Amino acid sequence: MIVIENAKRVLGLVFIVTIAIYLSACAGGGGAGGAAAKPPFGINLAESADIQGFREQYEGIKLDVIVPVFDPNIPDNPDEYESLGVWPELRRTEAIRFAVSLQDEFKATNAFGFVHTTPHKNVSGDLFVQGMIVKSNGEDIEISVQVHDTTGKRWMKKNYKHRVKEYHWQNIRQKGKDPYQPVFEKVAKDVVKLLKKKSSEELARLRATSEIVFASAFTHEAFSEHLEIKNKRVNLVSFPDNEDPMLQRTRAIRIHDLNFMDNMQDNYVEFVAKTHDSYTSWQEHSMSSAKAEREAKSKAGMQALGAALLIFGAAAAADNSTDSAVTRTAVTG
Repeated sequence: MIVIENAKRVLGLVFIVTIAIYLSACAGGGGAGGAAAKPPFGINLAESADIQGFREQYEGIKLDVIVPVFDPNIPDNPDEYESLGVWPELRRTEAIRFAVSLQDEFKATNAFGFVHTTPHKNVSGDLFVQGMIVKSNGEDIEISVQVHDTTGKRWMKKNYKHRVKEYHWQNIRQKGKDPYQPVFEKVAKDVVKLLKKKSSEELARLRATSEIVFASAFTHEAFSEHLEIKNKRVNLVSFPDNEDPMLQRTRAIRIHDLNFMDNMQDNYVEFVAKTHDSYTSWQEHSMSSAKAEREAKSKAGMQALGAALLIFGAAAAADNSTDSAVTRTAVTG
C-alpha cells in the first residue's frame, strides 16, 4: 500500500506541474526514463479505468483517445515571424485551443471511450491524435494530423484545410460557433471511418496492449515478458492471469491516473474560456485583412500573368515575322 500511495503522489505531482508549466506558455515535453526499451507512445502508461472488460459502443470496442496540445510550429528564427505570419503567443494559445476543439469533436462522435487533452503524448491512452498548426490567419486554417495507436502503428497522416466564409460572422445562427470547427469535425469523422475498419479482435488486442504497457511502467520485471518492443513498435506476446495481484494493483493505479487526467481537463476548459473573447475578436478582424491580402496577391498575380501572355504573344508573332527589326521591337514591348 505504501508503494501504491507513493506512486499516486508522484503521478499527481507530474501532471499538476506539467499542466501548470504549459499553461504559462512554456511548451510541454517529457517522458519516462529508464534503461528498458520504451514504447513510442504512452508514459509506459495505458488507459482506461474499465477494468471489467472491453466496453462496446456503436458496434465496436471503444478506444480511449489522447489529444496532446498541438505543435505551434513556431520558427526557430525570430526574424521569420512576420514574413510567415506567426506570432508566438498567439500560436501557443491556438495550440491549446485547437487540441480542446479536436477533443470536443471526438467526444461528439460517441465512438470513443475517454477523450483527454494532455500536455504531450507521454500519458495513458489507446489512440494518440497529434496535430501541428501549419497556417491560421483568421480566414484560412491548415493543420497537419497524425494518428497512432499505443503499439506505435500509424493509422493516418493527413493535412486538413478550411476557409472561413465571410457570412459566418454575419449569420446570427453562427453566433458563438467556432469558424474553424469544420476542420476539427472532419478529422474526427475520418478517424471514426478508420476505426470502423478495425476488427473487434484488433481493438481488443490494442486495449490489452495498453494495459500491459501501463503495468510495465510500474513493475517492469513483472510484465516485460508479455511485451516485445522492436523498431519502435510494441507487440503483445502474452497476457498475465486476470487475477494476478500485480495486475490488480496497476489497475488501481490506472484509475487514479485517469482521475488526474480528468482533473486536468478543467484547466484546459478554463484556459479556453478566458481566451475566448479576445481570440474570437482576433479571428473576426484578422479575416478581413487576410482576405484583402489574398485578393491583392491574386490581382497582382493576374496582372503578372497578363503581362507574361503579352510577351508570349509578341514572341510568337516575332517567330512568324521576317522583319528582324519589328521582331526585336515587339519582344521588347
